[in-house]
Amino acid sequence: MSSLPSIGISALAYRLPARRVGLAELGRAGRLESSPAMLRGLGFRSCYVHDERDGFDELVLDAGREVLRTAAVDPGEIGGLFLYRGLGAWTPGRRPGSAHGVLPLFRYPVARLAAELGCPHARALTLSEQGCSGLFSAIELAWAQLQTSSPDAILCLAADRLPAGGQREVTFNLMSDGAGALLLQRGAERNRVLSVHQLSEAGYWDTPRYQHELIAAYFPMAERAITGALERAGLRLADIRWFVPANVSHRSWTILADLLGLPLDRVFTDNITRVGHTVSCDLIINLADMERRGLLRPGDRLLAFTFGFGASWSTLILEH
Repeated sequence: MSSLPSIGISALAYRLPARRVGLAELGRAGRLESSPAMLRGLGFRSCYVHDERDGFDELVLDAGREVLRTAAVDPGEIGGLFLYRGLGAWTPGRRPGSAHGVLPLFRYPVARLAAELGCPHARALTLSEQGCSGLFSAIELAWAQLQTSSPDAILCLAADRLPAGGQREVTFNLMSDGAGALLLQRGAERNRVLSVHQLSEAGYWDTPRYQHELIAAYFPMAERAITGALERAGLRLADIRWFVPANVSHRSWTILADLLGLPLDRVFTDNITRVGHTVSCDLIINLADMERRGLLRPGDRLLAFTFGFGASWSTLILEH
């Protein structure tokens, strides 16, 4: 048996913008590439939109504060703060030109988050450019650090917003803005991390150019990533009580479940209709809602899966 410490997700929280927009309104505004009827057939109904210039960072801070309260952890004892954002910065600001010099380039939102959350000793850094898979990589980095160094807890934040007034559909998926937080903690009694596994195909880095190839590769690579994760963890598909999905189309999960021989009722698909797909927060949103609804029992094994442009297929296995 491994002598490594037990590390798990002890608290989760998320925030969505106040404005929820339906498919019909998005269609009338020209913010969809497909018809509302087609997206409705894929399981979507509405998404959450933050079109204002300011205020998105407050959603991130609120999620972080709730996690720290829930876990009853002194923010001063947080050893690391990892922020993932797949689409770059959300904070408004003037682009530095010659009149302003280069110093404004060194203004870091992640350091502001650490200060505002009262985490003065946290090693704060931002991760990016891994599409929807990036939070899984942040969890893996935090998990590895907690196994081998002194911090007892690392706060992981994830947040993305699409450009204000822009398209809300990406490759037949309806996109929401959102922010989330989770605390990875040594000695946590729930959501213990058993395995993180990822397959990557860096040759697909140019998403617009390789969009059709990515669609063709999605299902076989997803099947390989999931079965590989199970093998690495010494588990079988039957050992998994719940699949915690990325909120891509319901139709895509029907196909993947069929490939795996998995009953679809073991995939938590409820938030596909309610929320749609966020770039980086689906795991937090779905896991938090499953806990809130009492769907999870101690000892349940959970498999979370997501795909990120770039391209990576990522799997996380937890024991609740």
